Amino acid sequence: MGRWADQDSDEQRLPDGMHRVGYDADTQTYTFQDAEGRFYESEEGNRYGKLWPAGQARPQPSSTETAAVKSANRESIRMMLPFALLVLVFLFLMFKFINSGSADDTAAQVQCGDGAAAVQVQKGDSCWKIAEAHGLGVDELVALAGNKGRLVCEGLGIGEWVCVPE
Repeated sequence: MGRWADQDSDEQRLPDGMHRVGYDADTQTYTFQDAEGRFYESEEGNRYGKLWPAGQARPQPSSTETAAVKSANRESIRMMLPFALLVLVFLFLMFKFINSGSADDTAAQVQCGDGAAAVQVQKGDSCWKIAEAHGLGVDELVALAGNKGRLVCEGLGIGEWVCVPE
């Protein structure tokens, strides 16, 4: 049970003689009626709080009140900036760490034998397609120096490097 669960009904929250009679979903205001039959409206979005006589214009905030609200908004944003910066740095480091295993410098790590060059696997490539394009069979492609023991045709991924004859 919540801390203020005993004050959730209108009887506990409204002054004596007041009761809620309606809600306007378009303006998001509640309508209340007092013991003498006069109607009041709540502020927009508030179920309880200041009540205004129905049909009367509400006073507009002064320029100093508006400036104070804007200043408070800027201050709250300023308080959130260090937290947002920490979150962004954390996310940046996480993505850098996660993606470090798939670095693009793997071409330098592939040691192709004499008369062979490294080719990067593109979308739609397979061992058979690469071998046919270079006049080889799949077994010959796998047996080439640089591919032997490293090239797994079943798990060939985009961006991998494969040695082919020049």
